[in-house]
Amino acid sequence: MATIRFSSALTLLPLLLAAALTPSLASPATTDGLDHAFDGEALLMLGRFHGWMAAHGRSYASEEEKLRRFQVYRSNMEFIEAANRDGRMNYQLGETPFTDLTHDEFMAMYSSNSATSSESEEMMMITTRAGPVHEGSGHRSGLPLATADEPPRHSNLTAVPASVDWRAKGVVTPAKNQGTKCSSCWAFASVATMESTQAISTGGAPPVLSEQQLVDCSQAGCSGSSSVDTGFKWVIRNGGITTAAAYPYTGMVGQCRTGMPVAVRLSGYKKLPTKNETAIMEAVARQPVAVGFDGSDPCFQHYIRGVYDAGCSMNGVYTGKACQVTWAANNHALAIVGYGAKPDGTKYWIAKNSWSELWGDKGFVYLLRNSPPNPNGVCGLTMDASYPII
Repeated sequence: MATIRFSSALTLLPLLLAAALTPSLASPATTDGLDHAFDGEALLMLGRFHGWMAAHGRSYASEEEKLRRFQVYRSNMEFIEAANRDGRMNYQLGETPFTDLTHDEFMAMYSSNSATSSESEEMMMITTRAGPVHEGSGHRSGLPLATADEPPRHSNLTAVPASVDWRAKGVVTPAKNQGTKCSSCWAFASVATMESTQAISTGGAPPVLSEQQLVDCSQAGCSGSSSVDTGFKWVIRNGGITTAAAYPYTGMVGQCRTGMPVAVRLSGYKKLPTKNETAIMEAVARQPVAVGFDGSDPCFQHYIRGVYDAGCSMNGVYTGKACQVTWAANNHALAIVGYGAKPDGTKYWIAKNSWSELWGDKGFVYLLRNSPPNPNGVCGLTMDASYPII
């Protein structure tokens, strides 16, 4: 696809005219757009759009498509700036790889359907050699607690560190990119936790495992209609998972390749109880945890930093109530790789996403922890949580 170039100010004129005379998509209140004709604001926004295109390697097949994407970009930037002006937010929005997508387009490309209710109600982990472990039972992997300033004194929540960041311990791989054509977030969340758990268990560097093997060989594929533990189940049944180097990611369902070398084996996985952030904290003190998440909030598309607590309406006004809180609403998956608190006392989770390092904080997001009055956690993250056992 050839990149469209404008070599002189004269060639910019048709696009500027069309952009100025076309109604803004930001809100019903800005419908004429005529007041922007040939003013510095329109020219400045177009310059920002070209800068964003260059930064993200974006090109378009025609001037018409470029004009349409410029309109979407302009609307999104108006949304972003309106949200950032709201002093109630503890996080900021900005340009991401998705600033030229409408929210509906973004959700169609990057969200997934939730799994069946019968699967969500499964409360017993699958095991092989480890034997059965039921909901609420102890940790079987033998992984140590993350180091704390003071040694643990009791075998309960007081024993876990006040903060954990598994990235700082060198056991978390960089954020990856699931792409626009495959709702495979479940595979990326599963793989992220397996990579880190293997590294914690062996004391070595984390292996880079294959999401594509899960996409091709499980029944979930790119449909996204899976719980976060779908990957664990398949790896257990298969007897292991291979590396991304041996089975590279393509972002589409392909023929399952058999006979691949095994890089990591699981003895089981543990499903955590719902509506219990304490249980997740205790687990994350030992290893990263995969969670389901409702990514429907328009602000999440444009998140770049801060402690995300959801709550932007479509016109950029902060409401604090945009996310659903039920298991069935979860349409995305993340890997929780740590937790902590800001100096002002705001508690947070550190989550690894699968939308590339150009989204969020190098591909990671800080999510509100202990989010009152919501026992389901921010955007339902306590409703479907599990971790692998090596």
